[in-house]
Amino acid sequence: MDDSVNKYGKSIALLNNALRKEIATSLQYMYFHVRLEDAGYEYLAKYLFKVSISEMRHAEHIAERILFLGGDADMNPYEPTRQLADVNDMLDLASKIEASTVESYNAAARETSEAGDTVTSRMFQDMAAEEERHLDDFRIEANNLREYGELYLTMQAVGGSRERVKG
Repeated sequence: MDDSVNKYGKSIALLNNALRKEIATSLQYMYFHVRLEDAGYEYLAKYLFKVSISEMRHAEHIAERILFLGGDADMNPYEPTRQLADVNDMLDLASKIEASTVESYNAAARETSEAGDTVTSRMFQDMAAEEERHLDDFRIEANNLREYGELYLTMQAVGGSRERVKG
């Protein structure tokens, strides 16, 4: 269905923008996961994997909503994955991504509510709350890294090594 004649055109456009961002974010975090895992930072790697899957679930729910509203899902990533190796840079980028996403989802929730689409508005509100939790976790990890420095990463590597020996 043509979005220009669909009464949910505004919602579909906002959802497609969110979908493209969720896909890009999921890929970014999956990249961080494999880099961190390769470096032996087991726990942080596992967390990034978990968040990547969470973002992909958001993408799935968004795509389903778009189709329900009569639109077509744009599955192209919003931007390319940034190849970062420094853990501080990863956490900084992740925090910026989450803060930006929370802001855009809050705005989208308001806009879809004003357009009379309370279901999509609620969806954006719920996703914003989850993204805030991710943001908080990334801030905590960044703070741990600042406070404990390389020792923090070394502890993760040693902990990961111990887990591999047990397994």
